[in-house]
Amino acid sequence: MAQLQSKQTLAGLVAMLATLLIWSSFFLSLRASGNSMLTVGDMALLRFLPAALFFGAISWPKAKQIAATPKRYLLAIACGAGLPFMLLAASGLRLAPVADGASLIPGILPLFVSSIAVFCYREKISDARKIGIGLIVVGIGLFVANSLLRGQLQIAQGHALLLAASFSWAWFTIAMRVSGLNPACSGAVLAGSACLLLAVCGLTGWLEFNLLSAPAAEVFTHFLIQGIVVGILSNYCYGFAISRLGAEMSAALGSFTPVLAALLAVPLFGETISTSAALAMGCIVCGALAASELIQRKQAPMTTTALPR
Repeated sequence: MAQLQSKQTLAGLVAMLATLLIWSSFFLSLRASGNSMLTVGDMALLRFLPAALFFGAISWPKAKQIAATPKRYLLAIACGAGLPFMLLAASGLRLAPVADGASLIPGILPLFVSSIAVFCYREKISDARKIGIGLIVVGIGLFVANSLLRGQLQIAQGHALLLAASFSWAWFTIAMRVSGLNPACSGAVLAGSACLLLAVCGLTGWLEFNLLSAPAAEVFTHFLIQGIVVGILSNYCYGFAISRLGAEMSAALGSFTPVLAALLAVPLFGETISTSAALAMGCIVCGALAASELIQRKQAPMTTTALPR
């Protein structure tokens, strides 16, 4: 039994490592889209359409299981990691640097996940989590204070959008854990719902699409990154990691994303990492690890109690 548990943990860690690399490319790709002909609608279409076709095909035999899943779980999955999350993250990254986005979305995730566990599942907060949450709050404060003191209200607005995206992703993480759906089924739910919303947004004019006018090479590059790597591989790897490591452990490991993304953004976009940004990133990473008790790994079992309506 212990050997089996060890193998499952190792498999989950490998899946989470792949997820970290993919998440870094996701933030870099969204940042690059701000300087391209592709619109946010184009990026969303490239991300969700391939995933909807792929996950829809392989999860079709389990359509009855998906339909029987409580609708509040399906809604949390669809909104938490679907089109609403994509729009929040993309809009925030067009106003704030990559390092900020990569820190505030996955870095704050353990704070939101722990908060949901406390308020919705009455889970007790240990001293380690309290310290971790305090460090995360300090990190957020450093990011916001740095922007406000420099009069960069635009970046502060980007931070607000990124925090909303992180909260959205936290609901997805919890819903993945309690719904009982495998990664393929959850991928079909979030990608399929995103495609339906994209169709509505396109017909109503809420989103613009410029896919046919953009250079073919640029479209193909973002198709590989957003559609295949992020849309399919990331969703599967993250869902697999949650099933093996738990929601809070996976959220904690996700806090390492800003380090990778920020370092890659320096040569790619010429961004610089200020002392305050580096300090804020450090606080968030350390706080996320402490809040999720990565070292102790004393996780309270997450029950399937219903999410709030």
